[in-house]
Amino acid sequence: MKKLGKALIYALCLTLILSIVAGCGKTEQPSESSNGSQQSEGEKEVWVVGTSPDYPPFEFVDEKGNYAGFDIDLIHEVGNRLGVEVKIEALEFESLIASLKQGKIDAIISCMSPNEERLKEADFTKAYYNTKHGILVKPESDVDIKELEDVFEYEFGVQTGTTMAAWAKSKIDEGVVKESQVKYYTDANAGALDVKNGRLGAFIVDSPVAYEKAKELDLEVAVETVLENDENPGIVLPKGSTEMLEKLNKIIDDMMADGTIQQLEEKWLKQ
Repeated sequence: MKKLGKALIYALCLTLILSIVAGCGKTEQPSESSNGSQQSEGEKEVWVVGTSPDYPPFEFVDEKGNYAGFDIDLIHEVGNRLGVEVKIEALEFESLIASLKQGKIDAIISCMSPNEERLKEADFTKAYYNTKHGILVKPESDVDIKELEDVFEYEFGVQTGTTMAAWAKSKIDEGVVKESQVKYYTDANAGALDVKNGRLGAFIVDSPVAYEKAKELDLEVAVETVLENDENPGIVLPKGSTEMLEKLNKIIDDMMADGTIQQLEEKWLKQ
């Protein structure tokens, strides 16, 4: 009985010692950064930025399968100045703000301009580019557009979720154009192709995109114009991002002052 008692004491002591050793040897799990990505000491924070890469020369996938364009170069330089690593996440344009609100991405750069509805859901930096729009037509077609209002005589297209789509909707509400005349596209390439193939009279996009598509598809930019109450694009952040907004606005000011944005415009928008 005495031997049994000693054996029990030895067993309890051994269990206690093993528990302490196991506790001391336990490694702490790496903490997650604010955007949900794991980060080791010495690594840059990863900043996940959403874009809709169907909009050359602002954002697109090049022949090597890499994201390229004015917005892509700009956001990588912003990331450098912030001290973060930029990871591009490709999404459909109209799903970008929803993904931002759900925390799937940390920011948006996709030639997106603020409007009343968007400002209720997200914060926008100051503009990094002054927008104009181009009206794409097929040269050999019977479509004759000399000013913006001429599109109301034809079926015309816009990309969903854009300021052009909001403008078209306002014209439908005013009774200026029939709802059946306006075609909506989730992909700007599809709209341009429908003009090329004679299925659509005209397609309205940002001017650099219009000229890019005109060159690619043998189309013509009939008119370059500014839409009513149009806004210029900014970087988009989750609602309430006051501190980050201040940092990004300062970086945009610096990039304008030191000529970086002008160099990017020369590279991508003035070919």
